[in-house]
Amino acid sequence: MKQVILMVSMAVGVVSASGQDYHAVSGSNYAGALSVHNNPASIVNIPYPWDITLVGLQAKYQTNVIKVVNYSLLSSPAASEFFITSGAYARKGNEQLNVNLLNTRIALGKKTVVAFGANLKSFTNIKTSSYNYVDSIKTANELFSLNPGNTPLEARIRTSNWIELYGAVGRTLFDEPGFRLNAGLTMKVNRGIGGGRMELNGMYRDRTIVNGEPQYSLREGQFTYGYSSNIDRWNSNRTATENLRDVLTATRMGLSLDAGLELLIKPAGDPGFMEDEETYYDYDWKIGASLLDLGYAFYRFSNNSRAGRIAVNGLNAERLDQAFVEGISNVEAFSDSVDALFDARTVSGDFRIWTPTRLVMNVDRFISSAFYVNAELSVNVINLLGDQRLYVRNMNAIRLTPRWETRRFGAYLPFLYTAQNQFWVGAAVKVGPLLLGVHNLGNVFGKESMSSGGGYIAITIRPGKRVTGEKKDRGLDCPPY
Repeated sequence: MKQVILMVSMAVGVVSASGQDYHAVSGSNYAGALSVHNNPASIVNIPYPWDITLVGLQAKYQTNVIKVVNYSLLSSPAASEFFITSGAYARKGNEQLNVNLLNTRIALGKKTVVAFGANLKSFTNIKTSSYNYVDSIKTANELFSLNPGNTPLEARIRTSNWIELYGAVGRTLFDEPGFRLNAGLTMKVNRGIGGGRMELNGMYRDRTIVNGEPQYSLREGQFTYGYSSNIDRWNSNRTATENLRDVLTATRMGLSLDAGLELLIKPAGDPGFMEDEETYYDYDWKIGASLLDLGYAFYRFSNNSRAGRIAVNGLNAERLDQAFVEGISNVEAFSDSVDALFDARTVSGDFRIWTPTRLVMNVDRFISSAFYVNAELSVNVINLLGDQRLYVRNMNAIRLTPRWETRRFGAYLPFLYTAQNQFWVGAAVKVGPLLLGVHNLGNVFGKESMSSGGGYIAITIRPGKRVTGEKKDRGLDCPPY
């Protein structure tokens, strides 16, 4: 237990220690209500009169702090092991999760479509400067001895979790013989169900010799940590239902929006012999641009939140061990130790954590028959707010997805390069209403890849017959270039 407390309080608190992403169907005419989360304009060019995603779950994560071995999704967890990785390097961790409930899309005609639903979203980002750690460490003095030099120790953690209700509208702006331009807007109202922050800046360690033995201390540096006050309402003496009710009733309201455009380049030449209305949705190129998650979740700081600094004359490791390593029963006791050791003050009032605002460019190319290729570039722009603002970031960067897809079936092979400089090969299938995919095939076939990846599942119902009739077979068309 001492090692666990030491790891948490030192590696995160003292030393130098995102929702959409159903990658397979991005850009697809069959994505239905889920497409609104990648570009609200894309809900227009879908041939169904309506569809409902009853439930969808997507999770994505990455960390270099924990290593999982002897385990994959195809193996038994009985032989699996996990451990905290040792060595001198910068620690990172990121997660993003979304749950989609009753996401609904309704076409009011070919040129006007609305969508609405509820989502639960969670984002966490952790980043530290480089430091050395081995799992045999038991004291702060041992930890500091592994990190010689005068390099400042730094760390930053952000987490934001919220429930949102959204409403979207998509509309055709221009419909010309060679192209069509659609636009869309989504407005979202959220309740911040849990948010937190931690920053550590400019902290140094000193080495002295006492009775012939090296002793270490921390000096200078600033720190801030805090979390939302509604979390304090959780009481272990009450039922989960009672706790959830109290936690949720103490939440605060936030706002965000999405906006997008989608340009469709229509097939060249005359229509085929089946000139039914379904050809209206055909395209050779589909080019989308969207601004997503522009807004914030709103919270109030708990009374256990603190900000302060370390004295210039330093704080020795023995006192840190006594205060933090030898027993912390709860967060109130942790804050009491902070007050006793540091020049600290209570952080109070409201705070915003900005949602992972990003620009997304998406290009979908029809190849032949039921084959398509989709390419996407996602650029986080939320960091333009500067470090003085609290925000979370999305993990996406570049994605390329070949797919074979019909109304009932689909096979997908997404290639993803993440914002954390990792390359993943994923896979997904669609069978009727079920969409099932993984972000990283290493989770399935590897035995040492479970620390990065994730997956998704969604169940979507739609009418058995499209309003516009059966889609004509383009299988004999030559690919236009």
